[in-house]
This record gives sequence, structure tokens and C-alpha cells, in this order.
Amino acid sequence: MKIKEIGGEFALIRRLSEIVPGARPEVIQGIGDDAAVLRVAPEPAPYLLVTTDILVEAQHFNRAWASPEQIGIKAAECNVSDIAAMGGTPRWMFVSLVLPADTEVAWAEGLYRGLGQSCRRHHIAILGGDTTQGALVTVNITLLGSVPPDQLRLRSHARPGDALLVTGCLGASAAALALLSQGQTPSTYLREKHLAPTCRLDVAGRIASLAHAMIDISDGLGSEVGHICKASHVGAEIRASAIPLHDEVRAAGRLLGVDPLHWAIGGGEDFELLFSMPPENVSRLKAGGVTCYEVGRVTDRPGDVVLVSDDGAVSTLGGGYNHFQ
Repeated sequence: MKIKEIGGEFALIRRLSEIVPGARPEVIQGIGDDAAVLRVAPEPAPYLLVTTDILVEAQHFNRAWASPEQIGIKAAECNVSDIAAMGGTPRWMFVSLVLPADTEVAWAEGLYRGLGQSCRRHHIAILGGDTTQGALVTVNITLLGSVPPDQLRLRSHARPGDALLVTGCLGASAAALALLSQGQTPSTYLREKHLAPTCRLDVAGRIASLAHAMIDISDGLGSEVGHICKASHVGAEIRASAIPLHDEVRAAGRLLGVDPLHWAIGGGEDFELLFSMPPENVSRLKAGGVTCYEVGRVTDRPGDVVLVSDDGAVSTLGGGYNHFQ
């Protein structure tokens, strides 16, 4: 049986997690969130956060389009985004590389300049890693961070009646990829969103203090809403008209004949934050200077995750990007 025949990436993760040991007294959260959460000292000491992401050439980046600096930035930011989604602060990074034998030293240096740019932005120290030879450039990062216990936000914390919000416009990265794949030149805005994104660590802490559940949008809005609902045993209603789309994403949709909502719901790599929050806290968050967009609400119907169109028609929201499918 092939991986795609059991449901792809997330079904595989569930099956593999049943094989390996994961329960220990110090484990607050293991497999199933943006980062693992470990108690390494008695409370109220901060929890340790650990996340890892791997970027593979031709799957996550294309060297024909992206400079080594941009690849380094993207590799770092997608990991920082996971720590942000937990309400935490990133601190220590380890980088492992697979490089083809003919890789130029200047290219590897460029990659590290990009990593360094992102790490300086977020005050992260790079402390080591590993390097080996292989057919495709592969960048694997493990990032450690910390979070005070009362600031920790998990996917499983959503409650019926919560508002669902996102921190910014969606679909730009997928729109840029679609244009590049068809030989078109994306706008500067779209290129930056795809090739050298910036995660939302800047607002994550302020959101975490008022939110229930939080997750980063790496696989598309549909996938992330589904993850929160599954972990929290709730449902959700998303309003199509409320999903924020940048004018450049709409323009790309017109050019390619694609509904831009397709990119927002299923595209991925936006690295914005999706979070659930008591409705009365939304105005407090906005008053504190955080720009956000209310896209729907959490319901008490577990497994019922729907998209409500402008005319009131209701359909299944659908998932986001899924490897192996």
C-alpha cells in the first residue's frame, strides 16, 4: 500500500506515531502540534519548544527562481513560524544540509547569509548541525525556543463560540508559484511572499495572551482549520467573503483563470497565523495594534468544517497542501 492510498502525509504521521514511544512525564505536547512542548524545570519556569522542518529542492524551492539567500530565509522563517504558533520565543537553531558534490562554495555561503538574516531578525543563535553529500539540496532545521506556561497555545484549545481569525492576506505564495510555473513574472509582492517570506512572530505574543488555539498557515487555510478542529473536537464555519485576499492575488487569479480562494484555502506557505479567540477579545486585540481578519467561527459540531459562500451555500471547506497526494 502506497502512502497516498492511506491519505497522504498526515495519515502517515498518525500511523507512525502509533509505532514509536512518546509518553514521558516531562512531555506536555508531543506529536500533533506545531512544536513539541517539554517541561525541563519546575513551573513557573518556561517550557522548552522543539520544532523541525525539512526543505527539499524541487519540492519546496527551485534554484532557477530562488537565490541561495532567499532559500535560507525561507528555511529559517518556516521554523520560526512554528514557534510563533505556540506563543513562544525562538532561541537556538541547528542546520543540517545535503548538498550535491558540484555545489559552489559561494552558493552555500549565500544560503547561510539568508539563514543569518532571518536569525538576526528574530535574535536566534545558530549552534551547529551536519553536512553531507546527496543528489538534491536539502535543508533540515531544528529550532528550539521557550514559552511561559500561561502563554502556551495549542491546537487543542479551541472552544465553541470562538471567533476564527488570521493575521494577514492569504494565497500569495501559491499565486506566485502558479505564475512562475507557467513562465509568468509575479509582482514584487508575490515574489517576496513566496521566495523570502516573513513569519508573524511580531504579533504572536500579543495574540497568544488573548487567544485559545493557534496554528501557523503553512499548508493552506483549509488544512489548518481542520487541524484545530480535529485536535479540539469542534467544528468550524468559514465565510468565503471574509477570507482576506491581496489585490495582487486577485490579479494573478484573473490572469491564470483561477479562483484565488483556491490558493488561500489549499495553497500553503503563507506563514500567517490562524487563531481562535473569544469574540469579546477581538476588539481588545485590534485596539492593541494587531491587524487581523475574522474569517469564521468555531462550532460545537465536531468534524463539520464548512465554507459558507456569498449566496449562503454551504460546502466542505476542504484540505490544504498534503505531501504524497
